[in-house]
Amino acid sequence: MKRLPALATLALAVTLSGHVFAQQGAPAGAGGNPPAPGNQHMHAFDAQTQLQRLTKQLQLTPDQQAKIGPMLQQRDQQLQSLHGDSSLKPADRRTKAMTIMQDSESQIGGVLTQEQRDKWKAMREKAMERMQEKRGQNVPSTAGSSGG
Repeated sequence: MKRLPALATLALAVTLSGHVFAQQGAPAGAGGNPPAPGNQHMHAFDAQTQLQRLTKQLQLTPDQQAKIGPMLQQRDQQLQSLHGDSSLKPADRRTKAMTIMQDSESQIGGVLTQEQRDKWKAMREKAMERMQEKRGQNVPSTAGSSGG
């Protein structure tokens, strides 16, 4: 039963980093620019787009944006590096991804006001619910045959 929270955290990590949207081939309305040819399965939402979304949804101040932007970039770089590391077993990769996400969330949370943290928590919970709904509808390892 310990696996469920771990999987939920990983699913949230994937959702927040934008990889799920890109894997499904959805443009996700993230600024209109297609991913670079070599990165088609990676970033539908890059750190800059994520920062813009958080800025809009949480009304981040310019000072908060200046602090959170590099945090998101570092997180994305770490996740990209992890994604490309074929020496890790899948379970180890998941564990490391969860650690990266938890560290990132902790850093970002430290920059937010209590009101912003509460709203951000609600946003993440909503994203988790959507992810769990999609998981219930889709066969996880089959990519490509579900349309939209």
